[in-house]
Amino acid sequence: MNTPTYYVVVFGNPEPPEKARVESGRYHLGIRGTNIPGENGDILLPYCTGSYSEHFMSVPGIGIVISKDNDSIFYRYLPLSKPISKDRIDQSFTAEDRDKFSNIRFDSFWMFAISPESFRKCVGDIPIDWP
Repeated sequence: MNTPTYYVVVFGNPEPPEKARVESGRYHLGIRGTNIPGENGDILLPYCTGSYSEHFMSVPGIGIVISKDNDSIFYRYLPLSKPISKDRIDQSFTAEDRDKFSNIRFDSFWMFAISPESFRKCVGDIPIDWP
């Protein structure tokens, strides 16, 4: 088995018809195109922006990539027992990953790789709330 790559994927307001909710297990690629990374078994940290009122500026769970096509990445959503706040992300990420995270307002930073260290420190001891 290959070592997974860790990614932050950014979710905005889920209300428009072409948008999906973070719990849906689907991340629309939209204008980002088809040369998007993410392979079976990679791990996603879905961050919800301030426009996503239900999960305001937090990571409510993690995703395990199942597949992808030209339109979307599909993942198994696993909710966390408590959301990860933006403050915890800022404190946990390495300097390089924190720089990338600070640029999420730009389309090119709506999906980006992070180090395993950043992922481990961020998720830390927060258990999965198994369905």
